[in-house]
Amino acid sequence: MAKLFDYNNIVWRFMGRVADMFFLTLLWAIGSLPLITIGASTTALYYVALKMVKNQEGYIWKSFWKSYGDNLKTATGIWCIMAVMGTALGFGLAASFPEQGAGDGALFWGLLILSLLYLFWFTLVFPLTARLDTGIKGLLYLSFMTSLKNFSWVMFMVIIAICIVAMGVFVFWPLLLFGAGIIAFAHGLVLVHVIFPKYNWNN
Repeated sequence: MAKLFDYNNIVWRFMGRVADMFFLTLLWAIGSLPLITIGASTTALYYVALKMVKNQEGYIWKSFWKSYGDNLKTATGIWCIMAVMGTALGFGLAASFPEQGAGDGALFWGLLILSLLYLFWFTLVFPLTARLDTGIKGLLYLSFMTSLKNFSWVMFMVIIAICIVAMGVFVFWPLLLFGAGIIAFAHGLVLVHVIFPKYNWNN
């Protein structure tokens, strides 16, 4: 019975981590409210999640807002660039969709491939912003090249995110209350244990 109330008990640790996921998702949502700060908020989300993976998160509130402030300018610049690119690709796909009659099938498939590459790029750019300090150009370049060199692992990260969002939307909506935190933590496991060690980015 004493073990049941031991805070090192696996059940309590699991519940604590679930609470952390909720709190982290809430912070991310609050930080993203102005929309233009989504990049800074997502960077802070990954900053905390990467620390969680290594059990170094400390106070989540303090760590989140520290990263938010430290990376506000860089992450916002990256977010604006990625948002413009994503919007352009989205309009291009819609305009070239073959069934609409006015589109070119080859153009559509070309844009679809570019969109997938963009999605992989987007998946890595904010975690790298949270981890590295190489300026906007350097981060955009490193995240793109890293996504290509680790194609299968980044695809796995994308699938994780899609599955969690889909489960939240179509199966169990309360999952969305923890979604951002769960996705960032799951991505952090791949980054810390697989991708970052290849480039000595865990130090």
